[in-house]
Amino acid sequence: MQSALDQFRVSISRVRDLIALHNSVKAQATGALDISDMLRAALVLAVSALDYYVHEVVTLGMLEIHRGNRAEPKASANATQSAFSRFEVSLGGARQDRLTAIDIAAWLETEIQQAQGYAFLQQTHSVSALIPIISSSIQSRLNNTSWLESEIRKRLGYQSFQQAGKIADAIRYISDKKLWDEVATQMSRSAKDIKQQLNSIVDRRNKIAHEADIDPTFNIGSRWNIDELLVGDAVDFLEMLVESIHQVL
Repeated sequence: MQSALDQFRVSISRVRDLIALHNSVKAQATGALDISDMLRAALVLAVSALDYYVHEVVTLGMLEIHRGNRAEPKASANATQSAFSRFEVSLGGARQDRLTAIDIAAWLETEIQQAQGYAFLQQTHSVSALIPIISSSIQSRLNNTSWLESEIRKRLGYQSFQQAGKIADAIRYISDKKLWDEVATQMSRSAKDIKQQLNSIVDRRNKIAHEADIDPTFNIGSRWNIDELLVGDAVDFLEMLVESIHQVL
């Protein structure tokens, strides 16, 4: 799951580069040149980096659980199964594993032939000699989760993980911890304040992305005010937030 955090750090670095570019151009340009849209782009990109991080860390975490490398979260008090166990995949995706299990002998023969060569199958071998080969083939098959990864990405791809509630819902697939309480401890702030600030940043992002940041109370073309301090604070907060979430996980 570390790769999800690494990618977030790269994305946030790009955001900071964009803010720095804005500040450099602003210092050299006249006041008549409005370059505030660079800041709007930076804010949208920062929230997108958060969204992508949540998608990635949940996808990778679910694959780790499936492989047995991560513990499955416990079911909540009002549910009989964890969110992970309730996650739905298509029968088409799971069908190939079922077909393999039905004709396991033919599958093993093919796997051993590919790994050891045709001549190996023409020889006589003891069971003890075959066990490591069979075990390796089965282990390799179990670790091949490309179909499941595709299913998870497809299902999660329809969703947005930006608002506090949506992020908590996503994290429940891989963790039973009370996310915002744990993050609040990491950030030394109240969970309520953290969620309010996050949702405020996302609301502003939505104004930019979906409403062209238009302020309808003024004349046509008027936009909500934005400056480098507002965007810088938002980026600092989002960076600290993601680092804290990753520590919790």
